[in-house]
Amino acid sequence: MTGPEFLIPCADRVANLPPYVFATVFRLKEEALAAGREVIDLGVGNPDGRAPQNIIAALTRTLTDESWNCHGYGTFKGLPQFREAIASWYGSRFGVELDPHTETLPLIGSKEGLANLMRGYLNSGDTVIIPSPCYPAYFGAARLCEAEIYEPALTEDQGFVLDFESIPAMVADRARMLILNYPHNPTGGICNLDFYKTAVAWCREHQILLVSDIAYSELGFDPHSPPPSVFQVEGAREVAVEFQSLSKSHNMAGWRTGFAVGAAEVIATLGRVKSNVDFSLFGGIQMAAVEALTGSQQICADNRALYQHRGELMAAGYRQLGWNVPAPLATMYIWARIPSPWGDDDFAFISEVFEKSG
Repeated sequence: MTGPEFLIPCADRVANLPPYVFATVFRLKEEALAAGREVIDLGVGNPDGRAPQNIIAALTRTLTDESWNCHGYGTFKGLPQFREAIASWYGSRFGVELDPHTETLPLIGSKEGLANLMRGYLNSGDTVIIPSPCYPAYFGAARLCEAEIYEPALTEDQGFVLDFESIPAMVADRARMLILNYPHNPTGGICNLDFYKTAVAWCREHQILLVSDIAYSELGFDPHSPPPSVFQVEGAREVAVEFQSLSKSHNMAGWRTGFAVGAAEVIATLGRVKSNVDFSLFGGIQMAAVEALTGSQQICADNRALYQHRGELMAAGYRQLGWNVPAPLATMYIWARIPSPWGDDDFAFISEVFEKSG
């Protein structure tokens, strides 16, 4: 059924926004399922396991405990219990001391927080450096701020780690923000503390806000070298902000739970934006997040083993087919050059694979 044509056009910044790539993937998947086809979902990184029972139980307690009503509006800054758990986790995981009241902020997923941070720091026409390939949401958030995007290439020969010398001086001089994401989505690339030292020094030199997205910090496969935080670097607090998520580490993608940490000033700016658009996340989920951060971390170890096994299994299978696919060092992703017959047309390649194999 088709209704009357809507007469009011959307804003130019939305009209010029390309379709979100995963929205297209979801549409293709839904159409195939509706047609009765079997689909092997290798699209968006969506955990297929459940959150641990202790986390589910923590949520259940908040719903059944009549002494505490979590059904009303929450505070803009989130529950103090969650903020304290964030600070405690950073201390035990990275050896980084945070003030839970001024240097932490609960988020409705890190994706929301990243977008709102850009609202707080990017003016129309400002330049943001987003190394590519990357999590596609970075591009959309920047475009909605009408920012200019500079995309330095992350290459396999560099281990998908950003080469700061490749960024032209004129770009560095006008840039206002740099986004780093390690372990990296979608390549599985990893960085070490020396890289963060270089990044912090470079951003301090050019007065650039360093945005560190460590959503996959608990999915690094080397037990002797867990992925670091940028705040393990001296001087990072003056130029950096870091985002974390419980989506992948604790199988809580649908719970929309994350947080940001950084100096009081950047957290206050992000909080000021958020206070105008949301009321923080549901209190029951925040208490479940407290359990996730302070309770058993066995789920993180289990997920590391699971995704490492899957990645190695898939890569070996592809190599048997003659496709040289390296096993990932971290994350739930495999990244490889598409076979030569498709040139650089990645969407044509995945479309043909999807049509032929599901």
